[in-house]
This record gives sequence, C-alpha cells and structure tokens, in this order.
Amino acid sequence: MIVLPQAAPAEPSSAAAPADYAMTPEEVAPGVYAVMTPARDFPSRENLGWNANMAFVVTDDGVLVFDTGSSEAMGMALREAIGEVTDQPVRWIVNSHGHGDHWLGNRAFAGSDPEIVAGSDALARMEAEGEGWVENFREMTEGATGDTTPLLPNGAVDERTTRDLGGTEVVIFPSAGAHSPGDLSVWLPQTRVLLAGDVVYSDRAPSVWDGDVAQWIDLLDELIALEPAVVVPGHGRLEDAQTLDRLQRYLVTLWEGIEEGVEQGLADFETVPLVRERMGDLIEDYPGFEDKIDRSVATTYPDVEAAIF
Repeated sequence: MIVLPQAAPAEPSSAAAPADYAMTPEEVAPGVYAVMTPARDFPSRENLGWNANMAFVVTDDGVLVFDTGSSEAMGMALREAIGEVTDQPVRWIVNSHGHGDHWLGNRAFAGSDPEIVAGSDALARMEAEGEGWVENFREMTEGATGDTTPLLPNGAVDERTTRDLGGTEVVIFPSAGAHSPGDLSVWLPQTRVLLAGDVVYSDRAPSVWDGDVAQWIDLLDELIALEPAVVVPGHGRLEDAQTLDRLQRYLVTLWEGIEEGVEQGLADFETVPLVRERMGDLIEDYPGFEDKIDRSVATTYPDVEAAIF
C-alpha cells in the first residue's frame, strides 16, 4: 500500500491524454493479449502513472479485461488499444486487488456496462480508499494521472470460480490475501496463461507489506502446479513458469532470514543485514530490492515471530 499525504489537485493542463500512453497489446496465446508497461518503479511523472501490467482476452461474445490502470485516461488508452485488436465490447473486468494502479481505469469502460468483479475485501478497500488513491497518484505523477471518478466493481468473487465467458474457460483464483486482501488472479486453462496480478512480480522486487508472506508461499505452490506456459505478472516482464519458482525462493529466503533473526533475539532492523546476506544472488533478479528490504523485514517480522512463538 502506498500511503502519501493528500496534495492540492494539480493543474488540469498537466494531465496526460490517452494518446500519451504507448500501449501495444502483445498476443501471448490465441486471443490473449498482455499490455506491458516498461516501467519498473512507482508511479511518477516520467511513467505518467503507468507502472502496472494489464491484459485482455477476446472471446466469441466479448472481451474480458484484467486490470485497468491508475486513471481514467489510462483506462481510455487501454480501451483504444483493445479497439485496435477487436470490435467486440468489453463485457467483463477482473480487478486483481485494491491498489489503485490496478483498477482506477475502470471508469473508461462504463459505457459498455461491464460486469466488474474483485475480492470482497478488495472491494471494501476500494470503496473506502478510492478517492485517496486518485489524490496520491496525482501527487506522485505531478498531475499526470489527472481526474478520475472511481468506478467500483459490481460483484465479488471469494472462492475459486470457473466460468464460460464467450466459449473461453476462465478460472478466477483468489489468493487468500497473499499479496493484499482480496487478491484475484485469472487462469486460462485452454491456453495455459496465468494473469497473475501482484501475486507475481518478475523482474521487480515484490511489495510484501500489505499481505501474508506465509500464505503467498503456499499460494505459489498452487500456481506452480498449474504449469502455466505464460505468466503475466502484475509488475515486471512476461515470463514462463520459472518465475513462480524464483519468486517462491525469494519469499522463502526472506521468511527464513527473518526467522533466523528472531531466533537469535535480534530486532527487526538488526535482522535486515542477515536477510540481505541470505538473499545472495536472488537480489540480482529483483531490481528495487534495496528500496524495499527494510520495510519488507519490518512488516513480515511480527508474522514470523508469531509463527515461532
């Protein structure tokens, strides 16, 4: 979760237009498209707030969208990118979780009146925190994300659910709060594509402080068992199933390093060097590690301590 002080609204003229987002859908399997951001950092003026990946699936009866970005303008850019591929309407949207960089673009799709789903815990947070996310992104991007009126999901999914959407089998896969409360992923068994959301980071250090690292490790066992051919992460590059094993090693090593510190009677901040040493070569695969390690240890430490004692 990004928590920043409220800022005065930026000047409207500084807001990015949909055309400013260079979105190029990449077909990763028949009818399945990833829309990948080149950014590997937090929302900023430089990346215009686009720091998270999105995806969509073209079915026989409409389009399923997975995540919509950090603003209405970004959602409009995604809508236009989809329009370059198909003239099918967007009928379904899955918001992977409640962090604003994954759902504030919903408003751009209001005209097609889609079914929009999220986990119920994520939905509750979206309702409570939506306006705050708009302000935070506007501050972080120096006004680039502009004005957005949040459009909340109109349905909740809290159990693994299989649906036939226009002839495409879609499995909506809750994480039990692995990365954040109410996380959802989408599994497409016919094409073996996993639309993961933020339960998978590929070449960017994961943000663990809003979730449950032990549950995340267990969830990755389930995702690995799917044997996906393509993984679209919430942040980072397209990968195959190896990214799941690597991320699990990262999280297990984080947990075990903190566990060692707890057993030695070290405070959380004293455990950071120990964890850093244990991570070894894993750090090379996860840029941004140094920016996140202190907070990752501090927020995971109480869970490890509770598990031990």
